[in-house]
Amino acid sequence: MITKLLTLFLNKSYEMDTLAYKWKNVLPYSNTIMEKEDIDFLLKEGWWIQVSPLANSGSGWVCGIYKRGKKTGNWITEYTRTYKSPHACYKWARRVLEKELDI
Repeated sequence: MITKLLTLFLNKSYEMDTLAYKWKNVLPYSNTIMEKEDIDFLLKEGWWIQVSPLANSGSGWVCGIYKRGKKTGNWITEYTRTYKSPHACYKWARRVLEKELDI
């Protein structure tokens, strides 16, 4: 079962704020944590998202979307992009996963 956090992550019910995204009709902490069910869902579907700061201060963030190989089980980088904020990374990753998971 998809939890509320993952449902919100994958659907289109978000708004852009000047500093961050605000989720509609959810508790304030919902966009700051990933629950066990969310992690289990991504792993079951064979996908993972990683967002990390770039080495030089202020140079941005890198987002990697990984897919688990069916035969070997190894994680393979399917997509990467860099953005100025981690929020933009997750927005892009959400769009990619919507297409990949046909949601």
